[in-house]
Amino acid sequence: MFALLVLSSLSLSLVSTPVAEAAVYNVALVSPANAALVDPTPVGVSFEFFMWPSYMTNVTPPVQCLKQLDKVYGQKTPIRIGGTTQDRALYDPDFKGYVNYHVDGPLDPPLSLTYGPKFFDLIGELGAPTVLGLNRGSNNRSNTFAALQVAKAKVARSLTAIELGNEPDVYAAIWNLRPEPWTDVEEAAEQADWAQELINKWKSPLPILSAGVYAVSFQITATWPTTRYLIETAFNSTIKSAVKFYCNHLYTTTEGRPLSDEMNHAATVRSLAPQIDSVAAAASVGNRHIIGETNFHVDEPPQDRTFGSALQTLDKSLWAVATGVQRLYFHQGTVNSAPWNWWSNDLVEPPFYGGYFAALALARSDQIVAIDSGLDSYAQYVVYKRGKPIRAVMINTDYYSGTGVRNSTTFTLTGLRGSKSIESLRLTAPSSDFIFESGQRPGSGITVGGSFFSNSDCALRGNQKLETTQQKAGIATFTLMASESLIVYL
Repeated sequence: MFALLVLSSLSLSLVSTPVAEAAVYNVALVSPANAALVDPTPVGVSFEFFMWPSYMTNVTPPVQCLKQLDKVYGQKTPIRIGGTTQDRALYDPDFKGYVNYHVDGPLDPPLSLTYGPKFFDLIGELGAPTVLGLNRGSNNRSNTFAALQVAKAKVARSLTAIELGNEPDVYAAIWNLRPEPWTDVEEAAEQADWAQELINKWKSPLPILSAGVYAVSFQITATWPTTRYLIETAFNSTIKSAVKFYCNHLYTTTEGRPLSDEMNHAATVRSLAPQIDSVAAAASVGNRHIIGETNFHVDEPPQDRTFGSALQTLDKSLWAVATGVQRLYFHQGTVNSAPWNWWSNDLVEPPFYGGYFAALALARSDQIVAIDSGLDSYAQYVVYKRGKPIRAVMINTDYYSGTGVRNSTTFTLTGLRGSKSIESLRLTAPSSDFIFESGQRPGSGITVGGSFFSNSDCALRGNQKLETTQQKAGIATFTLMASESLIVYL
């Protein structure tokens, strides 16, 4: 995992709850022309390559929590296996275990590792649509394509796409895997050559390539590698027809900024702005763009483990999909290390709640539109199915420390049909800074309509309740405390 700064830059009972300025939004009763398509499974999960076996065999929550997402989607949740260590991994056909490496400390990523055929068996056992990342960084083609052939023989049905290398745009600048100059010309020529060899060896079914896989989605320099350059210059028609989707990664850096700044809706919108050109470039050749690896901050500050991070995960997912991104894969790094991980050994962490709520908001729909300006703290989305609105999603990204007055904001929806009562589901927590710790009273932290995920098996515990709001003359008003979200069922 690596990224550079993308751009510089149930309610709780309180004594008093001052109301911030109201947010008023009109709901179009027919999906507008700028509504974006929603993939059937828009929120996925990425696993760091060397950690993949651990997440599947040694850590309790992941498999069970993936099943919760499966229930929401009505099908298997897509996954990706890759990251920095995919470019350090050599395939050993005689190795009998999953993966082999040495590290000095349990939280250190290995500088080299080997894996064997058994590694792929876990893909088949999970049965999820899988993007598999293979090693291009070491420039050992025979080894990488030997692994490809075994993966195809074992789990072809589960393989959605193949990545050849992780973040090759920084092969020279960060990892010293290629000599300078390493510009769009050199990187794209090599990527195209590897892609053609993949096509020759894979043969069918096509398309199969996840192309680009860049750390940075904008041009740091005039010759920085981009997916647009791949599409318009480097890839011929044969390669383009073999591309399943084009891919960038997305993280930000804090540069010392507090959670109150980083979780804010306007900051999330700014962080996603560079993806828009990649979405447009892919669309120009009739293809889609994914964010193949993402999470909150590359520098992994403690704030990434908080409820504020969960709200940012939710907001990022919805804004990305609303701007044309097909899918986001939220990365899971070294177990018990990266604070934005959705799971640790014995805890379902706050960011999972954001991913789960995003899946609830988007599942079984086909279009979404963002109807706020993207310039303040108050996010508003409308989700459509067959041209009709089925949900509205509101997110109040104002920060609350957990002490003193917790502000609230009224969100008003206009243009609704009829005068029926409307049900909604609330995501809330005691504060933006809330984190889970072992031994806390169940249900005292983050809740989804009053329910919460069990740390032992990721089952939803507690009585989940929907709130009811009466609409009058096509208008309905909802109150969200600072750091809350609401899915409104229209």
